[in-house]
Amino acid sequence: MTKGLSIKDLENLSGIKAHTIRMWEKRHNIFDPDRTETNIRLYSNEDLKKLLNIASVLEHGMKISKVSTLSTDELNNEIEQLQQENIEASKKIIINSLIVSTLQCNVVTFENTYQAYANEHSLEHTIEEIIYPLLIRIGLMWTVSKLNPSQEHFASQMIRQKLFTAIDKLPMATSKERYILFLPDNEDHEIGLLYAYYLIKQAGHMCIYLGPSVPLEDVGECCKNAEATSLLCAFTIQRQLKTYQVYTDKMEMICPEQRVLIHGLNQDTAKQINKERFNFLFDINDLKTLL
Repeated sequence: MTKGLSIKDLENLSGIKAHTIRMWEKRHNIFDPDRTETNIRLYSNEDLKKLLNIASVLEHGMKISKVSTLSTDELNNEIEQLQQENIEASKKIIINSLIVSTLQCNVVTFENTYQAYANEHSLEHTIEEIIYPLLIRIGLMWTVSKLNPSQEHFASQMIRQKLFTAIDKLPMATSKERYILFLPDNEDHEIGLLYAYYLIKQAGHMCIYLGPSVPLEDVGECCKNAEATSLLCAFTIQRQLKTYQVYTDKMEMICPEQRVLIHGLNQDTAKQINKERFNFLFDINDLKTLL
């Protein structure tokens, strides 16, 4: 496999210091990286996967001197045993596997890893315990420029598919509540909004899902046409207080009768806006409480 990760990348992604990785190479032959013409080490995604597995077994008591004697199959067996014995370790291992699958854009591995966990747990548990931490890790990798757009889109689309499938399987609404769900203009990261869609529909309410980057005027028209009772809007990009104030003032005018739920503002900003029909959601439990 093409090698393109630096030793600093491995440090950022695994939490193991670069000098420790160098020491393991020298003393225990853990890796055999390629080198550039200027002698810079280059590692593969398989090297990263191995390092993440090593970090998992070290965290639970095995010494590096022992790990270095294990074959790939033996190390994988240790990981499987650890998954069976330790719940928290199992979650980390699943997330690590999904990270590597994302780097490789490997549909089969991503699908099998996700499905093996989801088969044993509810969708809510899988999203909150696996997918949210995965997205945080992906966000970190994006900030240090270790994901290209295709890899980020790969992971997002895989998760979106799971959520849409789960939403489609839910029964139709039984209550008279009608929620309009949308992201504001220039907001595209909809996974959190899709999960809210799932929770609201699961609670028996009608959902009108408009998706990302919807002009507020169009939301107002939909409110009238659908006779909506509530709006759920999520901000994924941080903005200035004035921007939020102008947006919520306009929302209050365009949708004068609906209850409004907004996610993505911090508590200080929410206090300064403080509108009567507005509920501010700071985590997923806030939404669950309102439902």
